[in-house]
Amino acid sequence: MRGSLLLSLIAIMACASTGSAPVQQRDPERQTVRVEGVGAVTLTSTTTTNVQKMPYAIDKVWQVLPAVYDSLGIPVTTLLPSEHTIGNEGFKARQKLGKTSLSRYLSCGETQMGPSADSYEINISVVTVAKPSGSETTLETTVEATARPLNFSQVPSRCSSRATLESRVVELAQKLAAR
Repeated sequence: MRGSLLLSLIAIMACASTGSAPVQQRDPERQTVRVEGVGAVTLTSTTTTNVQKMPYAIDKVWQVLPAVYDSLGIPVTTLLPSEHTIGNEGFKARQKLGKTSLSRYLSCGETQMGPSADSYEINISVVTVAKPSGSETTLETTVEATARPLNFSQVPSRCSSRATLESRVVELAQKLAAR
């Protein structure tokens, strides 16, 4: 009884000092966040680089990548022509990226009201590196994101990419390069 009382007091003090809800780690890739009045949100975190080949020379692919990012609604803040790197390493998004719901691109857990990606503030990084591969080009796109509820003060939690955004980068690049 005394042990559980002591643990309860420690948990309350931890919440009071940070102003955030307690976070419980279940395993390295899953995180459960309890938000008062909302319930539990389970988040899974993975960061992978999506690698796909395109049947076009690197110059042609590099030329169309700014238009690809623009059409997806991703503001370009990183543009390194010598390294064939384009992207944005940290911007905020809410509900949509361009005309597409964020939950189509990201898995940030679920709340009682639906996918967290559609209601939380999302900080997202999207970077594509084009690499020559003979007469083809390899596109390596990495998407990383964190989510934070708007109405609660808590540490942002990591989101996982559904690989849809990475595939859209390649799909649009192929379409534009084919012209």
